[in-house]
Amino acid sequence: MSDPGTGRGAGATRLAVLGSPISHSKSPALHRAAYARLGLDWEYTAIEMDGARLAGFLDTRDAAWRGLSLTMPLKQDVLPLLDDLDEIARLTNAANTVLLADGVRRGS
Repeated sequence: MSDPGTGRGAGATRLAVLGSPISHSKSPALHRAAYARLGLDWEYTAIEMDGARLAGFLDTRDAAWRGLSLTMPLKQDVLPLLDDLDEIARLTNAANTVLLADGVRRGS
């Protein structure tokens, strides 16, 4: 698993799936294959995460971070930490992804 404090050089676009347990996730391989096919030099990792550490993790993401995929129960744990929710996240009371842009955290 990737250590959230390490990674590629400044300016690299970073994304991840968060959860616990997360080592079994196929998301990194699927996302990397899609990014390669699209010609995107983006990094997608799996990060072991629980609700108790989620706020601190979000607070330390820099501008290189574009988005996060979440497993349960993080899909609900993240809601009070977001700036905005799309309609489906609002209706389901869960955010499958967090989009990070211009200092705004948007759940969808």
